Amino acid sequence: MKNSELLADEKVLLARVASGDSNAYARIYTFYTPLIYRFIYPFTNASKEHTEEIIQDIFLKIWMRKETLIGLRSFEAYLFKMAKHQLIDARKRDQCLQKIMGQLGYQEEPMDSPSDNNLIYSEYLNSAKAAIGSLTPQRKKIFDMRTQQDMTIDEIAGSLNITRSAVKKQLYEAINFIKQHLHYHTDWPLLFLLIACFF
Repeated sequence: MKNSELLADEKVLLARVASGDSNAYARIYTFYTPLIYRFIYPFTNASKEHTEEIIQDIFLKIWMRKETLIGLRSFEAYLFKMAKHQLIDARKRDQCLQKIMGQLGYQEEPMDSPSDNNLIYSEYLNSAKAAIGSLTPQRKKIFDMRTQQDMTIDEIAGSLNITRSAVKKQLYEAINFIKQHLHYHTDWPLLFLLIACFF
């Protein structure tokens, strides 16, 4: 059941978040995190780490799109819709990795024995995420806008008030950096196939 005090001023809080108020954002985050956690947790094979990671991604996107919060009919519905999309995206990446492993001859172990495949998938996924996390703030922002928010070059340029060529250059540098990172931290045969899952 929602806290009546938060309900009374939620629209005010969202308006403050939209204007860049970090304290209002913290209140929204603190209130909704337990609710969204209970929704996501069962879909991550009961992984606390994976659940928390998805929640962080969701709220990062909310902050990046904070101007759109004004006028929402239901922030809760908006939040759960984002969670659903995040879970779908995560599943697609996992399926892509599983397909790659199968094509390369990795065999699934019997269901009743411990499997190393999940660990292998996780290592490759973590390596790619580490590379993305190591990008400069501006480069990571542009990369996320392009790959996670499906924004066009023109939309990114307009949002950040920079030129199209600057956006293209930053994206090129970001992808090149990630390729180099994967080259040195993963098996070479999986490099370009793994990149295809993300880009």
